[in-house]
Amino acid sequence: MKSRNLYTIHDLIVRDYTITEQPSGKFLHQFKPSTTETLYQFETNSSAIELVNGERYNIGYMEDAAGRRVIDPSCLGKADTVNKYLSYSAAKQFSLDKLAENKGKNDDRVRHNAKDGYYWGRKYAWRRFGLVIAKDAFYQYLEEIKHPSVPCKTISGDVGIHSNQESIAYKEEGLEKAMDELIETAVRKGRLFKSPKYKKQFQIRPINAITDKK
Repeated sequence: MKSRNLYTIHDLIVRDYTITEQPSGKFLHQFKPSTTETLYQFETNSSAIELVNGERYNIGYMEDAAGRRVIDPSCLGKADTVNKYLSYSAAKQFSLDKLAENKGKNDDRVRHNAKDGYYWGRKYAWRRFGLVIAKDAFYQYLEEIKHPSVPCKTISGDVGIHSNQESIAYKEEGLEKAMDELIETAVRKGRLFKSPKYKKQFQIRPINAITDKK
């Protein structure tokens, strides 16, 4: 799976795109966004044009030791298409930003008797690990792979009243690995994706559609 240090940018407009042959025989691609002087770059084995000035892209990049922003070519795509790695990385960042909030709610509202590790209630498990796909797809995938779970009760104040609801909670250990494997094995089938890990086709959300709402 892609590095946890991968940053994502959605809907970046490319300008000043250049391709320069290097002494190594590789080709250095460089450009700037339309709104800043920040330089992005990546290397390929070909001089083929990868980007078009003025068009919009989603990108994934890392900062090297010298502070340069280096794009992972597999995390580069047109803004109107879905790149599974970019979307998954963006979903992980979104979830990490809300980790304290969601863990606090999970601790307060989910009641179970498991003693073998940390467990997330269904909704909070999805918010923590599964935002790149639909909630129902996440639940069904975990059911298919028989991810460890326990019965639980949830105390929900989301609708303004507190009530005990029967549900299940998923063991945290292995959840991220399960999602990593689903995304890594996902292959595009038209507008959807298919994986040998999951019997149904499913949507991988574009970056701008990633949310912790339904």
